[in-house]
Amino acid sequence: MKIVNAKGIVRYAMSGGPPEKEGFLLKRGDLNRGFQRRWFVLKGNLLFYYEKRTDKEPVGMIILEGCTIELAECEDVDNYAFQISFSGSGTRTYVLCADSQDAMEAWMKALSCAPYEYIRLVVAELENQLEELSSTENARIVQAAERDSRILSQMYAEDSASGKKHPRSAQSYQGDRVNPFNDLAESTGNLCAFKGRPSSSSQWFGVATWQGLGVSNFHGMHEQMRQQIKELGLKTKHTSN
Repeated sequence: MKIVNAKGIVRYAMSGGPPEKEGFLLKRGDLNRGFQRRWFVLKGNLLFYYEKRTDKEPVGMIILEGCTIELAECEDVDNYAFQISFSGSGTRTYVLCADSQDAMEAWMKALSCAPYEYIRLVVAELENQLEELSSTENARIVQAAERDSRILSQMYAEDSASGKKHPRSAQSYQGDRVNPFNDLAESTGNLCAFKGRPSSSSQWFGVATWQGLGVSNFHGMHEQMRQQIKELGLKTKHTSN
């Protein structure tokens, strides 16, 4: 394909970006069926070829879309020939020849991976693999969370059955701080004098404290306190008189 009035493509060919592949190949002419040595440069899905390696502008370009890369049979060159063919009528088949088996395989592989359609399929496949990996990882995380939840639930159930307290409750026992409602004071006459540490789960909530005073509920507690305050007021009034 001759480049006619394609300055943008020429600038792209001359850009400083590294090519996917470059090197010398023999190319069969369209009119002249002989082979000519050309310098080929592959950039994206465009294959440029130059008369000389030092040339600035290419003499031709092949757009690698909708093409097939396959081996070619040529009697007039070594058996390292391959071709770029296109489907449809009126299309041209480009016959190229490398100087070794390794070079031929490298060029055929690079040209096969160059078309946009191939790249699109590769990207789609990578996206599918990433989605599968993400789904697998998410499922693994959910399973691990469910397993940990079952273990914790079982631990709390066993602690509740055995009468053990939550680990945070043990923090109240550390240091000099104690709950003033844990135990009865030495003198049960003073409702505010409590000290010591709980000896049972009921004392932890201060229930045993008031049960020790003969009070079974908070209503009774308030009634008893009201009665004591009333008696204290009467004593004070009697003393002042």
